[in-house]
Amino acid sequence: MGLRIRLEIFIITAFLPLVGLVLSLYLQQWNADIEHARQRVLMLAEQGASQQADAIARVRETLQTLILIPAVQRHRSEDCGPPLRRVLSIHLWSTGFAVAAPDGRILCRTLLGGSPVTTVADQDYFRRAVATKTFSTSNFRVGRGSGKPLLAAALPILDDDGEVEAVLLAGLDLKWLGDLSSAAAEAPGTTVTLFDAQGTILAREPGPSPLIGKAMAGHAVTLAIFQADHGIVESAGFEGHPRIIGFATLEDTGGRIAVGVPRDLVLDKVNRKMMWGIAILAGVVATIVVGVWFLLDILVLRGLRDLQQSVTDLSAGRIDSAAKSAANGFRTREIDSAAQAIHDMGATLHGFAYKDQLTALGNRRYLEAKIRELADLPPGRRMTVAALCIDLDDFKPVNDRHGHHVGDAVLAEVGRRLLHCVRDGDEVIRLGGDEFLVCLALPQADWLTPQDVAARIIASLSSPIRLQGVEIGIGCSIGMALWPVDDTDFDTVLRYADQALYAAKHNGRGQVGLHGRPVAADGGSA
Repeated sequence: MGLRIRLEIFIITAFLPLVGLVLSLYLQQWNADIEHARQRVLMLAEQGASQQADAIARVRETLQTLILIPAVQRHRSEDCGPPLRRVLSIHLWSTGFAVAAPDGRILCRTLLGGSPVTTVADQDYFRRAVATKTFSTSNFRVGRGSGKPLLAAALPILDDDGEVEAVLLAGLDLKWLGDLSSAAAEAPGTTVTLFDAQGTILAREPGPSPLIGKAMAGHAVTLAIFQADHGIVESAGFEGHPRIIGFATLEDTGGRIAVGVPRDLVLDKVNRKMMWGIAILAGVVATIVVGVWFLLDILVLRGLRDLQQSVTDLSAGRIDSAAKSAANGFRTREIDSAAQAIHDMGATLHGFAYKDQLTALGNRRYLEAKIRELADLPPGRRMTVAALCIDLDDFKPVNDRHGHHVGDAVLAEVGRRLLHCVRDGDEVIRLGGDEFLVCLALPQADWLTPQDVAARIIASLSSPIRLQGVEIGIGCSIGMALWPVDDTDFDTVLRYADQALYAAKHNGRGQVGLHGRPVAADGGSA
């Protein structure tokens, strides 16, 4: 076997670890994308269940307030109808209010004109409210008057002897379901499905859907969803395509809310990157092999022949010729350049693996490496780490109005400003899109220092950005959690910070949300 073939085999063998490294990095990204999708759909489902619980609490408070109105207490149609309609104009979440007699007859309602519904005596929630003399809610159902999915509630009006003299009724629409669907629309193909306690699909966003109104209790997905209060299911969805589905129980109704995303779409981006990466790497290896095959004679074998000629000349006493042959044969500068090129290529691949190419900040892979380092630390050496999840406000209009090149410049400027807001040793990471993460190392559990940093970040990112003669205004919202105070698992702490971020954005822009503490109206935490 000649030197040329041996060298070619050596080159190919030397590239095998690099191929393995690239494949390993893509596999990590593949797993990370799947896990991110799993946690996101579960978080959205739990948020939907929380929003439904908040809506029921609003219904209860409103009905308790309506009981105090004298006209409602008299529950005559000419008296209680107008105040109920005034209240309906304020509470847009309601489909209507009504007052019923203990036998179920409707005495007055917000709806003007005739209605096909004259009694609610056959409704379980009404009978339960009369029997228990307490607030009661129905399962999610299709309204007999409106034909739309809703939740009904009943609150008895008691006389001085504690007997039921009338029952105040309210209907709750599913507006929050549409809001949740909008929040989930970030990932293409995401669906939000609402089940009643019997497994019938009452609503599905985005609509319209032919599944609405169908009893799906026997479907494998529905069976899996109703086996637990909350969790994640990965299987073929109702349309027969693989989906990742997060679900949660809707309190007081026994129903379920499920958020699903197509598994293929989750992996589509990383699969394309993997194919391009493998193709480029294969092209590089092929080019090097072919180039070395032809250049080896010029750069190596010719030098060896020159060296051999030099030895022959020295043996023959031709010193001048030997020096000339040796000078021609040894090409140190070319070899050094090749070594430097390989070093530079390794540095470039490392940059691709652990740095965000737009902002030069650490990326998700870099974060995963840091999480592994934290997990390996013994408890006695662990410092407190404040995780600040940052999401830009009003960033999408920048791309729409000025183009993605301006949006990229804005993200780069955001990265620079974030670096100016933190100390040496703190980490600033771009998670993707307009989402960033700041990790602050603290000597002890301390909420004040991270809040000060968060205030600096909000102030810095709220300052106008001037690019290409255009002044651009954005802002940000921040969610915060502490490791290992809130949880010893750093991934769980990140999820807590993300949930606090969602709560802050829900409360308004430019807010700071702290895990375990409500967001105050002034942008801080109560």
